[in-house]
Amino acid sequence: MPTRLDFLTSGAIVALAPATVAAAPASSPSPAPTPSMPPLDFDMAAFDKALDTASTKHHRHMFASTKIEGGLAFGQMRGVLDAYTELGIPLSDVHTVAVLYHGGSVLLGFDDVMWTRYFIPLQPHAKKDMVEFAKDFDTVYDAQKTKGNPCLHKTGDKDDSSIETLVAMVDARFFVCNNAAKGFAGFIAHKLKLDAVTVYRDLAAHLVPNAMLVPAGVWALGAVQERFYTYQQSTLQG
Repeated sequence: MPTRLDFLTSGAIVALAPATVAAAPASSPSPAPTPSMPPLDFDMAAFDKALDTASTKHHRHMFASTKIEGGLAFGQMRGVLDAYTELGIPLSDVHTVAVLYHGGSVLLGFDDVMWTRYFIPLQPHAKKDMVEFAKDFDTVYDAQKTKGNPCLHKTGDKDDSSIETLVAMVDARFFVCNNAAKGFAGFIAHKLKLDAVTVYRDLAAHLVPNAMLVPAGVWALGAVQERFYTYQQSTLQG
């Protein structure tokens, strides 16, 4: 199992397919150590505000995801909102958040620019090196159609579970693991021959609406629950 150092230096994708990594020949090139990343300027007050802790909303839900799986976590969020509507409970009394951590789900927290600049060009490398991640990526990626983040924009469908729609419905929030973001920055930089710190700064500047980098996704899982959100694990690793 990769260590925390392995995770940060080789990229978050390595954690998605340890069997693939272990099977690689000993002569396979390894990513160069990732330089020290800039410290995260995390604002706890902004985190509390994003969770609307001062409100009287009675129905609070957190959806945690490690994989993309076609944007499953967002579909589940929309399903819960539709259920409240059917029950006659106003959405003004409901709040939902997603924690994107550890694996490919983290990519969904970044905007079209990052998908076009880094994630889509990374895919051919992932198909060679990280088969399981590539399969997960393909659950939302269409080489003929995808121009950006495939889960970001409104579709107009009656069951639309895009990020824009969830934000419009209940001001949904998205917490993105900073550790995983750093890991992906290192992996992207290695594969695309870029500077890791530059890639990380770029990612941090291009989050989707209502998204926030948090020190660690596993920390956010507990912190959100402490603020009285019901926890649902949408996807599991492995």
